Amino acid sequence: MPQIRPFRGVRYNPNRVEMKNVICPPYDVITPEQSEELHSKDPYNAIRLILGKQHSRDSKTNNRYTRARELWIKWQKEGVLIRDQSPSIYYHEHSYTIGERSYTRSGIIVTVRLSEGKKKDILPHENTYKGPKLDRLRLLTEVKANFSPIFGIYSDPSRMITSLIKPPLEEPHVEFHVSSESHRVWIIDSPEIIDMVSSMLIDKTILIADGHHRYETAKTYRDRMRTVTGKKDGLQPFDYVMMYLANIDEELSILPTHRVIVDSMGIGLVDFEYRIKELFNMIPYDNRNTFLNMLKKSGKGHFGLLVSGIPRYYLLKPIDEEAIDKYMPASMHPLLRKLDVTILHECIIEPILGIDNLVSQGRILYTSLAEEAISMVEKGDADAAFLMNPSSMQEIMNVAKQGLKMPHKSTYFYPKIPTGLVFNPLE
Repeated sequence: MPQIRPFRGVRYNPNRVEMKNVICPPYDVITPEQSEELHSKDPYNAIRLILGKQHSRDSKTNNRYTRARELWIKWQKEGVLIRDQSPSIYYHEHSYTIGERSYTRSGIIVTVRLSEGKKKDILPHENTYKGPKLDRLRLLTEVKANFSPIFGIYSDPSRMITSLIKPPLEEPHVEFHVSSESHRVWIIDSPEIIDMVSSMLIDKTILIADGHHRYETAKTYRDRMRTVTGKKDGLQPFDYVMMYLANIDEELSILPTHRVIVDSMGIGLVDFEYRIKELFNMIPYDNRNTFLNMLKKSGKGHFGLLVSGIPRYYLLKPIDEEAIDKYMPASMHPLLRKLDVTILHECIIEPILGIDNLVSQGRILYTSLAEEAISMVEKGDADAAFLMNPSSMQEIMNVAKQGLKMPHKSTYFYPKIPTGLVFNPLE
């Protein structure tokens, strides 16, 4: 039974900034090149809060986390950031394109009470790792605010929540365009509407689509604050975390996460052919578009392969599911054994390339763009690439409901929720 409540959000002052210049992606998808671009784009860009630059002279009292705290306070004093007067929920519409199709995803930004003990009202579906959680905890401890909403999804087949929110809406409070995407935000402070939305969500289960490390970090922070303050009533700001909630029944976009092998340790096409011939047929294609269309059409269990120096594309077609299953660890749950990402790593990447999915040591990169993966191989910036089809929503839900975790980089919900729409202060 997830409990949501409105909050007095801190937002960018539209009279001081242009929203298109100050939003940024979540910290974990920002490349070094993007970081430089975002830092130079606007002195008030949100990247300075979530992923500030590191310097050689950083110390315990002067580092990216303390600088984020200083900017957070300074921007509020200067009026660059302003706080809403009334507890509100924030309704967001995000329009975007994939290929030639246009989509609009809607969601509400609220605070959600962090789950307690073994409750299954909020379900993760991916593993988390110590390093990113320590990094986010240092930031959260310093700034005492949620800068980026966790992306959660729920099921509402009748779309009652959207139907409740949309009719009263007039002009959006915020509207802006970035590249081919557009954003519209409405601030809803009606107690009646907020209470009805809260009531409708209380019997839902929330699946964490994106932000697993931030969610686990919020729970750790909550536990620490309970110890420090002695307040354990579950009603404190630190008992809640900012979330962006979208309806699974309104068509959400999931992209694949392709694997780009930066260093194959000398493994080439002949090695791949010899090692996987009992599991997959390698069907060659000379035309890129035909190859990509066939990969998509073939669907689950099929992979694409490119090898540097080889002017062909290969579709890996499974020969025998039983033979593939023999490569899986005996203790692995049946739901995990059937995932494409598991098959790719257990049958090819780990046994042939010696790359552990948890510890890649810089030998593997991930991208949701097939063209980017292909380009890296063709330019000689990578030794090989494995192209994948996306995980299905049903697969993700089945895994999460069983309390299981998918392998690293299994899903890519698109587009990412931008940071900068609204911030949630915890003090």
